[in-house]
Amino acid sequence: MRLPDIPHRHHRFVRTTAALGTGALALVRRRDVSAEYQGSLRGATALANAGLTWLTGSRAFLGKVGGSSGIDEFLGAFSTRGSGPVQYASSPAHISDIGALDGDADADTWWDEQASVTSPAFLNAVTAAAAGAVSWALWPATERLAEAIDAKLPTGVGRGLNAAVNGGLVALTAVLIDRIEDWAGGVDEEDYAPLEIELPAHIRETVEALLAQRHPNAPATAEAIREQFSSAQFFVWVAYPDSLHSGDEPVVLDPDQVEQLLADEDIRSIDVRPRASGSGVVPARHTYPVTGVTGSSSALADADDAGDHSTVPTGQLELSLEIVDGRLSSVHLSEVDAEPFADEPPASALAGSVPGTLHPQRFDDEEFGCSSSFEVTDVDDGAVDDDILTLERWPRPDELTFRTDGAASARE
Repeated sequence: MRLPDIPHRHHRFVRTTAALGTGALALVRRRDVSAEYQGSLRGATALANAGLTWLTGSRAFLGKVGGSSGIDEFLGAFSTRGSGPVQYASSPAHISDIGALDGDADADTWWDEQASVTSPAFLNAVTAAAAGAVSWALWPATERLAEAIDAKLPTGVGRGLNAAVNGGLVALTAVLIDRIEDWAGGVDEEDYAPLEIELPAHIRETVEALLAQRHPNAPATAEAIREQFSSAQFFVWVAYPDSLHSGDEPVVLDPDQVEQLLADEDIRSIDVRPRASGSGVVPARHTYPVTGVTGSSSALADADDAGDHSTVPTGQLELSLEIVDGRLSSVHLSEVDAEPFADEPPASALAGSVPGTLHPQRFDDEEFGCSSSFEVTDVDDGAVDDDILTLERWPRPDELTFRTDGAASARE
């Protein structure tokens, strides 16, 4: 976190402390100490007011666990990056900087430094400091007012009423925040963050089968990538609800929560972070020259009828490995177009061209493969999208044909 803030999970403790602290502070009078110590009491009161203001401006006070009162979002409107997404991990070995997953931790740190001066936590701290300063400035006047009220009431009643009202208002504010949230619909907002996973066995077997194919140029490269893969951590980006939000700290989830996050997530890429510290491969950035392509739609349908895997969507999919900075960076699964889109005019259309000739491509010109039309169809909200690629639906080794530089190789 850029500045100290309190996670939602401590909200009951924070709210109780804020209410009791405010009530206790209202019991104190300057006449309770001798004149020589009244300056110290004034300073302590100002600090206490600043601390209580900061506490009631923290995330743990402003919203429920698993929700948001909207106040955080209001404060976040003044921040260039807010507090950032939560970083989830399914095991204790989790990431600590979301920028590292993007391969640009330095840039992320720079942005964090720039955003820190306008983050909600910073605004809360500034407000708390201002409250302390106002408390210091108004302390003589507030004490005279409190003493005037005490003088008109039986001994101790004024203090008690003051403490009950002040503490009760803080407690009531917390309750009202929750009620406002419920009244507003209690919508559980979602954001995206990387989740560390145990790579499913069938995906691991598929990648290992791909790496077992002969590398067309350098067998040492294949061996290095295999070593990186065997020692790697794996992350997928998932949508997470506010109910799992806990400030900017990584959250270790239980297996049921992980399963719930992954249940309907469309996953086309798995980020790979090798732990092996060996030297990188060359070229430093490239797509591994061996890929795996699934069979045709009819072949997959036949496999389903035979009782085999019924998890892979119809159509061809290509499994590929991306190398960045000489290290395995990600595993991709992408669709293979049966008829590639023609984004350039055919050679025959350019045969008589001379320098300076413009060849506009009309949107309705089928010769150039362009079209401006699109079709909108009604979708049944209850229908299952066959195109969603959950981890379970990634292909198995026996569903792939491995290709090297565009040429099909024997199946492993």
